[in-house]
Amino acid sequence: MGSGLLTAKASNLVSGGSCLAVSDSISSNANILPQIPCSSSSTLVPASSVCRVTDIPLMEKLMGQILEELLAIKLSQEEARRETKDKVSQLNTHLTHLSTQASQGEQRVSDLEYAEKQLESVSSQIQWELEELQLKLDKMENRCRRSNLRIVGVPEEIESASSVTKVVSDLIYKCIFPEKARTEEHLSFMRAHRVPFTRPANSKYPRTILVNFGDFRIKEQILSQAIKMRNFPSGDSFSFRVFSDVSLLGVYRCRKFVGLIDFFKR
Repeated sequence: MGSGLLTAKASNLVSGGSCLAVSDSISSNANILPQIPCSSSSTLVPASSVCRVTDIPLMEKLMGQILEELLAIKLSQEEARRETKDKVSQLNTHLTHLSTQASQGEQRVSDLEYAEKQLESVSSQIQWELEELQLKLDKMENRCRRSNLRIVGVPEEIESASSVTKVVSDLIYKCIFPEKARTEEHLSFMRAHRVPFTRPANSKYPRTILVNFGDFRIKEQILSQAIKMRNFPSGDSFSFRVFSDVSLLGVYRCRKFVGLIDFFKR
């Protein structure tokens, strides 16, 4: 629409009447027009004579070229505008897709954080239950061991001619209860043996002896005597000690209590 209007105005300007009016106006003011230098000589030519000698077809040709260039510029601008609009639309679509992905990512992160909190709560509950079960298991194990004693320091060489049960019986009657009559019914052994692991060849410490009593009271009597004397000299160039048989967790607890007792004694 703009190019058609521009073409109409140009055609009206190039028409004969308009050109004559412009020519008459220039001729009437020829005295006040500036002097235009001529390219062929150094003389100055009046502007009125330049306008008079202008060829109308040449002007039409020039106006046509100008209109063509303006039309080409307009078309290129419209093409660039369309391309820019398409690119902006693509960018908007891409941004919308990225925004959707970001929203989905935030939702997933929120779900993962909630699931992590739930797992932490469940893990804390499981940890508490595991500790409770470990305590109950330790109590049951110590109850099973309450009729047991551990004898430490008895050389393994003295067992060559007799069994472990006889060695333990001799040590108890000789060192712990020398005033009592020697009867197996009094001690009521269930079993006695060394701890079940292989002794290293270069070890100078004998393996511990585990003794199980059928009567819990006999075990307590021996243990009370052991607490009083701590070390029992056997008369055979060695001494031994007697301890209650407790679980590994019980040993750790006893060590903590021993440390507290020593601290308060100091």
